[in-house]
Amino acid sequence: MARVEIREGSVSQLPFSEDMFDLVTAVETHFWWPDLPADMREVLRVLKPGGTLIIVAEVYKGAKATTAKLAEKYLPLSGMKLLSVNEHRELFTNAGYSDIQVIEESGKGWICGIGRKPSMPKGPASDDAQKRA
Repeated sequence: MARVEIREGSVSQLPFSEDMFDLVTAVETHFWWPDLPADMREVLRVLKPGGTLIIVAEVYKGAKATTAKLAEKYLPLSGMKLLSVNEHRELFTNAGYSDIQVIEESGKGWICGIGRKPSMPKGPASDDAQKRA
């Protein structure tokens, strides 16, 4: 039987080396992350090339569900950062993820964002490698 190791840490400074995980999930948490754009890049750092981040939440900006409407109403008091469907897509894109999907159930207020770490890193070195190929 396999063992599980639990480590306390912050999404802003994950206590793991680069390219460590095939899959990272965040369920009902990303709207509390201290610096959402930077924290998305930190998760990208620990994903293996081709690895996947899945974000799931029961509330998002613009959802028709009562829970989401209440969350939006009391947003200033809660400290939550609710994003719309398009803002979720932009968040993944701007952090460097590829193969991005954002799936919503507006009536239920559910949203799921999925993105992959590109297999080949972006930047001058990878541009040169692509030119040689």
